[in-house]
Amino acid sequence: MNTVVKILSVFILIMGLLFNPASYENKSVCPFRPQVDDQILDIMEQHYIPSTTVAVVRNNSIVWAKGYGEQKQLDLIYMVGSVTKTFIATAIFQLYEQDLIELDDDVNDYLPFSFRHPNYTDTPITIKMLLQHKSGLSKYTDQYWFGVTGEVLEELGWENPYDWLPYPYWIEQHLTLNGSLYNSTAWTPFEPGTNRFYSNFGYDVLAYLIWEITEHPIWEYLQESIFDPLGMDSTGYNYTEFDEPQLAVPHIYMYELDPSSTGDRAYPHYNTLNYGAGGLRSNIFDLARFILVFLHDGVSNGTRILEEDTLRTMEDLQTAWLAPGDPLIQWGGWGGTEGDGFAFHAKAYGYYDGNTTAPYGVITLLNQGADSARDAAFKITMMLEEYVHQYDVLGTDCPNGLLSQYAILIAVSCGFGIMALVIIGRKKIYG
Repeated sequence: MNTVVKILSVFILIMGLLFNPASYENKSVCPFRPQVDDQILDIMEQHYIPSTTVAVVRNNSIVWAKGYGEQKQLDLIYMVGSVTKTFIATAIFQLYEQDLIELDDDVNDYLPFSFRHPNYTDTPITIKMLLQHKSGLSKYTDQYWFGVTGEVLEELGWENPYDWLPYPYWIEQHLTLNGSLYNSTAWTPFEPGTNRFYSNFGYDVLAYLIWEITEHPIWEYLQESIFDPLGMDSTGYNYTEFDEPQLAVPHIYMYELDPSSTGDRAYPHYNTLNYGAGGLRSNIFDLARFILVFLHDGVSNGTRILEEDTLRTMEDLQTAWLAPGDPLIQWGGWGGTEGDGFAFHAKAYGYYDGNTTAPYGVITLLNQGADSARDAAFKITMMLEEYVHQYDVLGTDCPNGLLSQYAILIAVSCGFGIMALVIIGRKKIYG
């Protein structure tokens, strides 16, 4: 029986180690492995999503990423819609900390034309108003969409009814009272500075300001001041700069401009002229590098993009979409950024309000443009947020880790138990 006693002694020792809380104090954090494949595929099927790429960023890196659907590669490049606005805002605050601008400056100090609300010509429109969507501008006009997506509409066989001017000249012609493309619906009834009203126009004007102040087109400024320093090699405006297999194929479900469209339909790649509001394309790796700037006080993996004091100023200027409590560019806490575009939706969220063990974020990109696709992006993002939040609360004892530990415990227990029984049985049979 000495052998049995030895086996049982080892078994008891291992059991004690497995159940001893102190034995976990120095162990490494268990991997983040959310069990979400079935749920994500169900959401994609419900909302007719061809491809989705998702990632979870925690502390200083991507801790989990996966591609689903027709194009599964992790480096797939999508249009990110209004996530573009966070890059424009970051660029504005870079100019602010370089003392090239003040947030309360009248934009007319920098533009080559007079920019005023036609009903409030004596009220200056400031840079801060544009950032906070309080300039008096509307969200967009029908003419706006014909202008910024004219290329894809023409490829689909639709004539562009407007003699549109290239960026940035269309801004003056469309938004000023005597402009050749002026449209009064580009302005709300609200005096600048009094009401929040989410505006694509406003961020296009900000991109124009950056161009005028730096004497570099906005795509050059972003490349030199944000993309290159962060190593964002798969981010840009022009799809022709990327190899076609890198690009997520645009899709629309039951596209309203095409009565013959049924189900999901692929459309041509395209560029837009709304460089400030929504023209960027990127992938999860590049967006993760950008999110880290806001998770770590202006620094992403050793590269400082903004000073910490500047970042605090950005947080203080958080604003809302159309109503209080519905955040647009939320630099702290859940709310983050999201983008809707022709055939794409994107979400890039960050959580770092001091109540977490480590700052984290979630990125969801998909290539379908129906309104329901926005719901799909939201569901996937919130599901992953819940997983990572539980992981953060549980620390090293994440759900998957606990399951793994108990599985090992059961296997070890059964193994030692069987070995002991076999030895006892042999002793009885053979004396």
